[in-house]
Amino acid sequence: MLTADFSRFVLIPLFVLNMGAMVITLHMKKKIKPEFSGNLNKLFLVENFIGLGCAIGLGYIAFFVK
Repeated sequence: MLTADFSRFVLIPLFVLNMGAMVITLHMKKKIKPEFSGNLNKLFLVENFIGLGCAIGLGYIAFFVK
């Protein structure tokens, strides 16, 4: 698979889904009691790492792949 196809069909949809999941998690964290939000904090951390990986991959493809 070419890198342009990879970014178009894998990275961009994953990035968009991840941002939506982060928004949903933030709304859930606002509504839940603080003592029960430990798992949501772990989920939010994993979502941040996935989003960071997608952003780095998209940036690398955009600037360094011809």
